[in-house]
Amino acid sequence: MGKKLAALFLAVCLVVVAVSGCQTTTRNNLASAGSDLKYANGFSIEDIGGGCKQVTDGENQTLILVPQGKKVPAGYANLPQVTIPVKKVVILSVTFGALMRPLGVLDSVVGSGTVESELYIDEMKQVYANGQIQYVGGGGMGAPDFEAIRALNPDVVFISTGYPDAVKYYNQLKDTGVTVAVCNDYLENNPLGRLEWIKFLASFYGKDKVAETYFTSVVKKINDIHEKTMILSSLPTVLWASIFMGTCYVSGGDSYVAKMIDMAGGNYLFSDLEGSGASSVSLEELYARGKNCDVFIYASTPPYINSVKEIVSNGAVLADMAVIKNDQVYCFQPWFYQISDKIDEVVEDLAYIFHPNLFPGYILKHFQLLPAE
Repeated sequence: MGKKLAALFLAVCLVVVAVSGCQTTTRNNLASAGSDLKYANGFSIEDIGGGCKQVTDGENQTLILVPQGKKVPAGYANLPQVTIPVKKVVILSVTFGALMRPLGVLDSVVGSGTVESELYIDEMKQVYANGQIQYVGGGGMGAPDFEAIRALNPDVVFISTGYPDAVKYYNQLKDTGVTVAVCNDYLENNPLGRLEWIKFLASFYGKDKVAETYFTSVVKKINDIHEKTMILSSLPTVLWASIFMGTCYVSGGDSYVAKMIDMAGGNYLFSDLEGSGASSVSLEELYARGKNCDVFIYASTPPYINSVKEIVSNGAVLADMAVIKNDQVYCFQPWFYQISDKIDEVVEDLAYIFHPNLFPGYILKHFQLLPAE
């Protein structure tokens, strides 16, 4: 039961701001004109001269990034400083590893909150195999091993907050004397906002141009996909939900999920639901809205969902849904939560699912069609 609860929590957290049982985190809205940010609201970056930058992270903490051999500009000397590029880091969320992948800096990771057996990021697995990465706890949103992290003497520890006890762990880490930076990419309600946190991580490596180039290329590809689907006179209706212990979980109309479906040329059935967080609805409402939908994306991964039969076991009425009769039920691949750098591929997968005739010969990368049994 514990594993299923954890899987549900992680699944919904990826696609919406909050999960059943969690409080919606207040957004920082830190992005400013000086940050050159287009979609993200949870951090800011400002050039302050001399090659130095002032970053404000997901907990409104200000850090001054100082290139090796440079001096901090007058007026900033009393603020916490980080010498860049950083050489040794600890990451307590695997999404950070995915965002670091395009930057080519995963060899700087000396501590991870994800065990090697649960990794799908090949570059991180290689570093683990070389004995460079130490597992430091914190997996499943639990407490990290504070002493193990301190012993690694990292230049910075990247952590996320916004879930139960996270701020407590953040403060306990700071109390050990290590530098901690909060990367709350998963709280952004825009897929491109989540990806834009690559610029936050890049600033600690002096890889700003690399991040900007990568980000721009992904935005362009998604815009191209969206334009390709917009030539159609009608869009397929899409149900995106998960079910646990008889309760159905869906995302609000201003959510990450709703925006991603729109990018891919779909019509989200719960787009009228206010907010960007998760909501629970009854099985009856889920059926009423989705009984004639074109596509059902079940928001989970194997082994937590393996067949359509498992979905129907939550309520016999679901067997009457057209989408189930027509074999148009999809779920995530097991590595879905470790591809935050590949949102363009996710959108392209969805566009193919929604409009297969527009993408002849395409092969799904990050979703899979659920078998009947």
